[in-house]
Amino acid sequence: MGALSTSVLRLLLALALAFALWVFVSYAQNPDQSISYDNVPVDIEGLEPGLVVVDEQGLPRAQRQAVDVSVNTDEETLRNVRVSDLRVFVDLEGRGPGEHNIPINVVTTRSIRLRASADPDYMLIRLDQEIMQTVPLTVEITGVVPFGFEAGAPQVTSRAQPVNAVTVRGPQGRVERVTAVRARADIDRLTANYNSPRTLEPVDADGQPVAGVTVEPATVDVLVPITSSVGIKRVPIVPSVTGAPASGYTVVGVSVAPLLVTLTGSSGPLDDVENVTTADVDVGGASETFTRTVALITPRNTQLRFGEPVEAVVTVTIAPIDQPFQVTLPALVQVTGMSDGLLVSLSPAVTSVTLSGSASRLAALSSAQLVGIVNVRGRTPGTYELEPVFALPEGVALVTPVPRVIVTLRLPPTLTPEPSPTPPEGEEQTTPTPASETPTPTP
Repeated sequence: MGALSTSVLRLLLALALAFALWVFVSYAQNPDQSISYDNVPVDIEGLEPGLVVVDEQGLPRAQRQAVDVSVNTDEETLRNVRVSDLRVFVDLEGRGPGEHNIPINVVTTRSIRLRASADPDYMLIRLDQEIMQTVPLTVEITGVVPFGFEAGAPQVTSRAQPVNAVTVRGPQGRVERVTAVRARADIDRLTANYNSPRTLEPVDADGQPVAGVTVEPATVDVLVPITSSVGIKRVPIVPSVTGAPASGYTVVGVSVAPLLVTLTGSSGPLDDVENVTTADVDVGGASETFTRTVALITPRNTQLRFGEPVEAVVTVTIAPIDQPFQVTLPALVQVTGMSDGLLVSLSPAVTSVTLSGSASRLAALSSAQLVGIVNVRGRTPGTYELEPVFALPEGVALVTPVPRVIVTLRLPPTLTPEPSPTPPEGEEQTTPTPASETPTPTP
């Protein structure tokens, strides 16, 4: 058993020595060499659905990223190696939106013995969610048609169907910047209808183009009707004001911008037009100046010239009524300053006074503020003709003369005891009742 093991070991050792000798001889005769391939495109594998590879600006990558690849093998094999024998890729399986540092893999596409590596060996990959949203479609008209022609409202169609909104698709960071999609139409000096397919352009809130997104549909047909106008006429805009301001206020001015607009139409209707009115501006209950933007009402059988505003800004100036008014009102009269023990009578207790002031001041006057005071301090019993004094708020004044009132001051009445009758002769005289026991009559 020991001799057999020894024989096997000797056989294995001999084979190993023979293989090492073969390798040494082969390497000595055909040593390993290396070669580099520049800018080899890197394939993307394992990308999750709904994700897109973007660059540092968030734009979808139009081209694959590239790296340098080094290949090391023997000279004979190296002579037969082509760059097409190499496949360079990164595996994004399980990766979500964001930045990822992914190792770069290099494999051969056929059975050859070599060692290959990428430089760099890691690649930074940015992923973003792909979304879609619907945005409005606008048409931007440029240029001016010749005198005597008018351009109508543009009409947009796609496959003979009207279009007013389109779909934008792309990375979320780019799509969310899109607020509208526009088509441009240049009608400068045209005397016939403008009809042309136009490419749509996504724009942001500032009207700047947004790159990195796709628009569906990508093109639309734009029709701008251009017709001959028989005549034009420039007329003023007249604001229509309705209602009444708050009590005590008045409309002191009405202004409109713009002042003039140009109408087009046939000579008959245009000859009868003197102005263009606005929609009604209600000033009901207003107590301060305000501004309204209202539509223009074009006269029958006419229309506003292309490019003219369809709305006007109306400013109504409201101010308090400064003209003084006079009004006669009843006023209560009160007496103050009476000495103790005096009685007073007043005639009349309610008098009429004439007041002057603005409408707003008079409207705000309360009955508690309209009280006349007669001061009799230091006066003795008697009859006096006095003028009431009124404490009125600012802006309200009495119109002289102020009616006088009769004030009578008197002492309270006193009772005198009656003398007792003398009894006839022969009758017994009764004892008079003491004054302290005499009942006091109630006044």
